[in-house]
Amino acid sequence: MEFAQVMANVKNFLEKEDLVNLELTAIKTDFDRDFNAFEASLKPVRKSEYTQRITELDNQRDILLMGYIGHCKLFVNFPVKEKAEAAKKLVLINEKYGKSPQKQSFREETAIIRNLLDDLATTQVKAMVTLIGAEQWIEQLAQVNEAFASLHTDRTQEQGAVEVGKTQTTRAQMQTTFTKLITLINGLTIVKGIQAYQNLVNSINEEIKKVTQ
Repeated sequence: MEFAQVMANVKNFLEKEDLVNLELTAIKTDFDRDFNAFEASLKPVRKSEYTQRITELDNQRDILLMGYIGHCKLFVNFPVKEKAEAAKKLVLINEKYGKSPQKQSFREETAIIRNLLDDLATTQVKAMVTLIGAEQWIEQLAQVNEAFASLHTDRTQEQGAVEVGKTQTTRAQMQTTFTKLITLINGLTIVKGIQAYQNLVNSINEEIKKVTQ
């Protein structure tokens, strides 16, 4: 990220100069174009082919999770005492994960569901789930949650690969344009003299020193 900051600082230095008189207007246009592209490449990709499917799976698991929680609550007042007691115990387990687990971040909700499913997988608790007829909620929730987790991982890996390649390309172009800027300034100082360029040259040299020391 040091390179990005140096380029941002150089951009600011250029904007403080009289670029017309220094004959740097054209190179500044190229510099701005490549800097904007480089800066944009550092930002994460917001959409991919996975986005819609991830949203669909997240909605499905929200419905299943809240459906299961609601199912347990309904049985708390069931006329058959054994089922009502089982439901009360399950509600206590569910409440460990907060009032609105479906509103957590993608990763947090995935972890919450996995932990809840682990709690419900013990022999005694599993029997309570079966007793109140909630096992299908759990089975479907487990399947959808793992499908979501797998797809979310795939998207994260895709974004990482895309961004690395994209950033390498825009960084290389930024470096090329920066080199052209330095070459042009050096040439102009020979032809026109250093005085008009002194502040700019000093500022750029100081930035370069910071990242080479």
